[in-house]
Amino acid sequence: MPNEPSEKEEGLDEPKKGSGFDMTDFKASLVAYEVQKSFANKLFSSKTVAKSLIDDTSARLLDNLYLLLKVFTSNKEESKKTVRNIIKISVKIGMLQRGDKFNDDEKYGLIMIQKKLRTVAMTLISFYQVDHTYDRTFVMKQLEELEELLVNLIQPHLTDKSVGRVDQIFTVVKTGDFLDSIYVPKKNPEMRRIMGGVVDDVNSCIEAGVL
Repeated sequence: MPNEPSEKEEGLDEPKKGSGFDMTDFKASLVAYEVQKSFANKLFSSKTVAKSLIDDTSARLLDNLYLLLKVFTSNKEESKKTVRNIIKISVKIGMLQRGDKFNDDEKYGLIMIQKKLRTVAMTLISFYQVDHTYDRTFVMKQLEELEELLVNLIQPHLTDKSVGRVDQIFTVVKTGDFLDSIYVPKKNPEMRRIMGGVVDDVNSCIEAGVL
């Protein structure tokens, strides 16, 4: 089984003194920094990972996703956990790619993940911007396929705990209740309002070539 930093080794159970990370005020960029630094120390040279893998646009998107999840679950810690897991998986995939750890088949799998992620992003934008287009079955199928692609990619390289993180993420976002709360008119006005910010951030990520 691959050797991967534990939660404590990643420094994410509790904020480090002097890190500026306040758990009462979730900041995706700070979480990403801690994850990247810890994982880099385990597997790569400092030169390989000098550049941040989470850009400012993506960090804003993740911050707004946290707000969306917090309203949906009414549970700050669970919402932080879900977004932290997204960050951990994203950073580790990015670092494995930067460290040239993927074989040719896995590189193709990563391309398929990027295409699927873009399809999901464009679908979520369209459902928000165009009335009466929301199709729960379609988007859930796209999310299921994305989950399968992610698991197939990381399984040979990361621990079972990381695979479990992928499962935790999709257990939340791949549910009809979560999606309906965003897209069904008047079901959850606060989530609908926050989704406007998410859509803006996704559009910015697409324009910047992140998605």
